[in-house]
Amino acid sequence: MNRLEIAIAAAREAGAVLRRKLEQTRIVNTKGPRDLVTDADLAAQTAILARLSAADPEAAILSEEGGAAPDLDGPVPTWVIDPLDGTGNYARRLPVFGVCIALLIGGQPELGVVLDPLRQELYYAERGHGAFLQIGRRRPQPLTVSAVAEMGQAVLGAGWPREDHLRGQAAALLPRLGYACHSLRLLGSAALTLAYIAAGRVDGCLHLNLQPWDVAAGAALLREAGGQLSDLNGRPWQIHQRALIASNGRLHAELVRCLAAD
Repeated sequence: MNRLEIAIAAAREAGAVLRRKLEQTRIVNTKGPRDLVTDADLAAQTAILARLSAADPEAAILSEEGGAAPDLDGPVPTWVIDPLDGTGNYARRLPVFGVCIALLIGGQPELGVVLDPLRQELYYAERGHGAFLQIGRRRPQPLTVSAVAEMGQAVLGAGWPREDHLRGQAAALLPRLGYACHSLRLLGSAALTLAYIAAGRVDGCLHLNLQPWDVAAGAALLREAGGQLSDLNGRPWQIHQRALIASNGRLHAELVRCLAAD
C-alpha cells in the first residue's frame, strides 16, 4: 500500500467503529470547557493508530486524543489525526461527523482523507494529483470548488468557538457574513465543512479556533480542488494558526474585506 491507501484504509476502519458505536450507550467525558471526548473517539483512534503504526512505522503521529506533539514543520512525515471530528454532534447522535487523516511534511499537507461514515462519502486528495469523492462503491469523481463569485449567492459555513472571548469575536463577525451571503451554516464539523467547500456544496467558511487535526485533511482537499485558505487578514494559511478563512477562491478577497470592515 502507498500512504494514501493506508490513510483510506485506516479511515474506513475508524468509520466502521463510529457507525457501530453510534446507537450504543455513550461514555462522555470532558477534556475542558465545552470540550468533549467519548468512548467512540478513543476506539476510533485505536483503530487508526494500529493501522498507521503497522504500515508506516517511520512516520510521526499527532492525534487529537493524546500522544506526543511532533515538530509539524520538520522534515519527518507526520500523520495528523482526528478520529472523530464533530464529537459534540456524535454525543447527541446528530449525524454530522467525520474521520480525518492527513500526512504533513515540512508543515504542508501531502495528502488528506475525510470520511463521512454514515453517508459513506470518502473525500481524499494527494498533493499534485487532485481531490476526489467516492460515495459507497461508486467510481471516484474529481472534486472542484463552486463557481460562485458573488457574496449574495454564497452559502457559507462557520464554527462556534468554545472559548468565551472567541465567542464574543464570532458574535461580532458572523452577522457580517450573515447579512452579506445567501445563507449561513454551522455544521459542527470543520472537516466536513472544508470537504463540502472542495466539493462545491459550500462556498466558504470562517473558523476562529482550529487545531492542526481539525484542518490538515480538509486543507489538502481544498487546495487540490482549487480553493484557497488564509488567516483573517488574507495571508496564506499555516498549519499552526487557529483562525481560518477558506473559500472557493473566487470569493476569498470579498470574504476578507467583509470580515475586516469597521
